[in-house]
Amino acid sequence: MKNLLWATLAMVMCLFAACSDDDDKMPQGPVITYAGKLPSNVNGYIFTYDENGRCIQVKSGSYVLGEIDYDKGLLISDDEEAEVKFTGEGYIKSIKSSWNEKDEYGSSKGSGEVYFSYKGGQLTSCTISSRESGKDEDGSYSYKGTYKTTYTWKNGNLIKVESEGSEIEDGEKWEDGYTCAIEYGDQKNELGQFSITQTRVLDMEDFQMLGLVGMLGKASAYFPVSYTEVDYEKDSEGNVDEDESTSSMTYSLNQDGTISTEKIDNYPYPYSYVTVDEEEALGRSCQLGNDSKNLNFRSFFMRHRCRK
Repeated sequence: MKNLLWATLAMVMCLFAACSDDDDKMPQGPVITYAGKLPSNVNGYIFTYDENGRCIQVKSGSYVLGEIDYDKGLLISDDEEAEVKFTGEGYIKSIKSSWNEKDEYGSSKGSGEVYFSYKGGQLTSCTISSRESGKDEDGSYSYKGTYKTTYTWKNGNLIKVESEGSEIEDGEKWEDGYTCAIEYGDQKNELGQFSITQTRVLDMEDFQMLGLVGMLGKASAYFPVSYTEVDYEKDSEGNVDEDESTSSMTYSLNQDGTISTEKIDNYPYPYSYVTVDEEEALGRSCQLGNDSKNLNFRSFFMRHRCRK
């Protein structure tokens, strides 16, 4: 399950959003800040913002991993693009992409879509669908996949994540599922800041890191202290492979209440910030971090595809 979304790459990217009365226009609204700050570096990835507090570029060292075209509403990496739309509150509503590729190894033509739903600002579901046909070294193939994740909240905290998906390739069907139970301590999340842990449990792979600055709705009211996840895969012959794991975490905070360091299973993830003038800033911003490889929008939607 954990090599699903954007599975053939580990990507770093950043998207934007803000409050607006019209989803088709560039959202306008206050920057999502924590004590007047925006994350600028999370575990070695550098985020650059425009004068409105919107992230316009993300880098790993001197290497540019991605940029955003706000006028067109596009996420861009090299020559690849994906269309992004937002809700009136500035949360991500949908991402769509299509591809038509051909090289010496074969060809592929397909499309993918992901939709998000919210209630009271809390993320309640994520639905992904994709299809593709083409040719590779093994001949012609066809593929279709769907995946849905639901999120359960209680007393302002995300307590359960449940996912189910299926994929059909050349007539063979695979199924997979994921459940995650999250536990909380007594450390209140005073600023409503998304932590790395709070994004990891969303079951979206690297894309889930968009929650770090509020792009996927509200954060939990308290900081999570542990979570237990169970995932399974069932192949076309009915064979099931299941895994279970538990992780624990602790947090150290700066004097203003922002996260300084988050430890997951004793591994430290440092945070740093830039100060933002909230009265002048007009947009939201977001970040996404992991190992530095190029985006691949085709892989974004192809979760378990066996053919490469």
